[in-house]
Amino acid sequence: MRIPLINLLACIMVFCCSVLAAGEVDWSGIQVEVSASHSVTTSQKLIKEENGFHRLAITFSNEGKSVLNLDKITVRIPLTDQLTETLDVVYGGSCMGQTPVLREKIATHSKLSSSQMYQMVRTKDDGYLFAGSLSWRIFMPTFTIENGAFVISSMGQGKQLKPGETIAYEQIVLHRMDNWIDLLNQFGSAIAKHNNIGKLKTADFKGWATWDYFGYKFSSKDIQDNSEIIKRIDPKANLIQIDAGWYSIRGDYKERPDLVGGMKGIAERIKADGMTPGIWIDGFRANTASEVCQKHPEYFLHDQDGKMIVEVRRPEGIDRDRIYFDYSHPGARAHIAACIRSIVEDFGFPYVKIDFMRFGLNDEILKNKPHVKVVKAHDPTLSDVERMRLGLQAMREALGPETYLLGCSAVFGPCIGFVDGMRTGGDINPRYEAFPQRCLANLGHFYLNGKVFNVDADYLVFREAADEDEKVSEEDTKHGGTMTMNEARMWADFSKLFGNCRLSGDHLVTLRSERQALVKEVFQHPPADETVPLDLWKKATHKADAFELILSRKGAKIFLGVFNWNDSPRDYQLKEFGKNEAFQLKGRHSVILPYEGSDSFLQLCEKLQSR
Repeated sequence: MRIPLINLLACIMVFCCSVLAAGEVDWSGIQVEVSASHSVTTSQKLIKEENGFHRLAITFSNEGKSVLNLDKITVRIPLTDQLTETLDVVYGGSCMGQTPVLREKIATHSKLSSSQMYQMVRTKDDGYLFAGSLSWRIFMPTFTIENGAFVISSMGQGKQLKPGETIAYEQIVLHRMDNWIDLLNQFGSAIAKHNNIGKLKTADFKGWATWDYFGYKFSSKDIQDNSEIIKRIDPKANLIQIDAGWYSIRGDYKERPDLVGGMKGIAERIKADGMTPGIWIDGFRANTASEVCQKHPEYFLHDQDGKMIVEVRRPEGIDRDRIYFDYSHPGARAHIAACIRSIVEDFGFPYVKIDFMRFGLNDEILKNKPHVKVVKAHDPTLSDVERMRLGLQAMREALGPETYLLGCSAVFGPCIGFVDGMRTGGDINPRYEAFPQRCLANLGHFYLNGKVFNVDADYLVFREAADEDEKVSEEDTKHGGTMTMNEARMWADFSKLFGNCRLSGDHLVTLRSERQALVKEVFQHPPADETVPLDLWKKATHKADAFELILSRKGAKIFLGVFNWNDSPRDYQLKEFGKNEAFQLKGRHSVILPYEGSDSFLQLCEKLQSR
């Protein structure tokens, strides 16, 4: 019988929380509650770090004589006197596209009111109270606010502790600062330090990719034709990314026989053109028809009845379904490592994009599968985060230290430390409605860029129906668009200011010259060293509530992007940026203004963010 530990042990330390001089916070009164199969000893220690954060270190110990299973962990940090319901709270985005940054009133609590990265409250005196996680080793910490307290919770998933074993909870940091931009930047640096992330690989990629226009159906000639045109658009183009569809079946990753010259030949041609060949794999899923599934069903996750968990995607075909690798099994890890080594060493690809990383976690696997009650793995002693990280470790080792790894469709936390770059917003498509959503999702993760990983905002898509031929993808959002030039320019302008992997996703053979010129414009604008959404505390109330004022810096050069996502004109007054005269921007238009004054980037952030 499982008994809530809170009824068994007096291991919850409770103190009074008070506000100290100069806006400091006494982070006491912290309660740690654990539900488990039997008694567990907890300890907590609050450590003041050099960067000003208070790090909350919590451990769990099994001092009994039998194996202990953890069910749920809840940490409460009472701030009753400060967390009034009228205050704004920001929940940090946690993944590529499903949970973007969200701002709301504390009183407006919904199922979206949480984050697996951080939460930040703007206080009455314009200070900022903050709680975030530095690690995702065993558990996924979820941050929210309840009854005047920061609450961090994690499902234990039956995580086992052997007699005498002690494990650490994720490293939680707390802070109170007067500048939210500095606070988030320091948080990003703290994540990098805690995860031993040093200097990131250089990333200034510009080129072309197969996916957005062709989907799964492309030929060797399509790759070659677009490679030639991208070089004419910009002779310094340096990356061609072969996305999904190059393989015969998901999970085995053996090349399609109809690709002329094979993947090795394609890679060699791209290199001969002076560019880097990049390639895509689904790192966490396979098809039931794959050889690896037929020979080794034990390499995949099963349900409570011992049946393999299968997601049916379409009525027929070898790609009709998905199954999920169980990386707690050493054989599954060996298989994906062998696939990756073949891609890197035999085919010759030094840039690999690993997609659908979120399917390493149980919550993502269980979505839309009401018949699956339990995810059963080969090693039941591990949490899903541990299982996922074993897979990521196998992939990273197979890639080798020099290969560039781009993560995609990821819940960020467990991937940190393994990837070089990360897609930070959902898939783009040539529809204006996608642009503000991707602006919000991508820029919500600005504090991670250049510290934790390089950011990738997804492809440059500038086409409308007149730029398409019969080869265009049949997906609903990929063809028959009505995007005007000014709408296309908005995504071009955003891509100039954010991201360091800019790849055209259109068919350049049919893309009209004025839209090809937009590609060249983006390529010629150097990727920013840092980019900040200045109006975070006015935007982000829903997934399309995009930022309008975006400040970026490349070296000493500073730019301000102004984006009017509305349908009607808007007036902008930017005296702090040196623009004494107000100006009007038409609906669905944008402009990038170079800064000509003497203020530093940080000074401009301070002056402009209050608007």
